[in-house]
Amino acid sequence: MHCTTAAAIPTYYLKPGEIHFATEPARVITILGSCVSLVMYHRPRRLGAICHAMMPSLLEVRKEIEPGRRFQYVDGCMEWMLARFAQYHITPQSLEIKLFGGAGLFPDRRGGEQSMAVGERNIDMALKLIDAHDLRLKAWDVGGDKGRKLIFCTSTGEVLTKFVARTQVPDQPFSEGLR
Repeated sequence: MHCTTAAAIPTYYLKPGEIHFATEPARVITILGSCVSLVMYHRPRRLGAICHAMMPSLLEVRKEIEPGRRFQYVDGCMEWMLARFAQYHITPQSLEIKLFGGAGLFPDRRGGEQSMAVGERNIDMALKLIDAHDLRLKAWDVGGDKGRKLIFCTSTGEVLTKFVARTQVPDQPFSEGLR
């Protein structure tokens, strides 16, 4: 039974700044523009996590933020996800990592040679963290100028992706783009 067609599997809709850690089979759906989703999966234990991060780094914030808001940031999500897997005695190197999103929808208006749009900055931060933690990037679909719809199947670790138009309804079904 595949998670995109199984009626008995719960479905969760991940909004910007949210994170989901799955210990039971589920379907997690999210829509990304310039945001990124890091997906971590431990195949032997069938544990998975997905985030919907809006901005690259907590270090860019000039003030203290509430703990729940750290999931708005790529680094805040990565830190929490790795800590959560550690609670299950799972090492970072045993995780499959997938990265999605980071479309160039919102240009950086500051300009200058070092300027990057938020989507690019999100991708860059995720890749730096993946490298810094010596993680294994198994699949990715990043950049471009279109949003993406993701369905993460927590029982298999599969992520299905589809480019979306700005006018597309978020809950339209699809079955292409298996990664």
